[in-house]
Amino acid sequence: MMELLTILDEDLRETGTVPRGQAHAQGLLHQVVHCWVVSEREGGTWVYYQQRSFQKRDFPGLYDLAVGGHIGAGEDPADAILREMYEEIGIAAKPGELEFLGTIREDTHIGDFFDRELGYIYLYRHPEPQFAVGEEVERMIRVPLEELRHKEPGGPEPIQCYTLEGEPFLAGADCWCRHPGEFQTKLLPVLGQKEEG
Repeated sequence: MMELLTILDEDLRETGTVPRGQAHAQGLLHQVVHCWVVSEREGGTWVYYQQRSFQKRDFPGLYDLAVGGHIGAGEDPADAILREMYEEIGIAAKPGELEFLGTIREDTHIGDFFDRELGYIYLYRHPEPQFAVGEEVERMIRVPLEELRHKEPGGPEPIQCYTLEGEPFLAGADCWCRHPGEFQTKLLPVLGQKEEG
């Protein structure tokens, strides 16, 4: 079934719907949802990332924030994030369990891939999230919040990561999908208040 997306103008007014492929090919502004999954424990705070399936057309095998997906034409962002969470990482969250962190604009232009998005950003906190990844996700990993305070995924220094089983590994700059500013401006201020309060 063809996935239709609502297109926005620069004032964020809806201007119509087009197939997803056309939105990317022509660089048309459309809406997406992102969800950060965080575990706050006595020993520290973990931020979870997904490794994108190696079968995906865009950015296969790269580490990305826990959940990300398109908002279908006529779909509410709050409904879209619950759907995407269940499809991608197997978590059936309830609306009251998510914190809305705001929106962010992101433009990515790599070769013939031209993605212009308005992202609706959410946070899901759970001390022990139970993942059951779908076909679009290879696996989940976790990163200490303190590591992310000092190093940026995709930046010059490799990130110390861990499998869910606790095995450490390093992920360098070419291992990450970039979402410039999202961690620093949307997630960190919320977690910083929690950590320092």
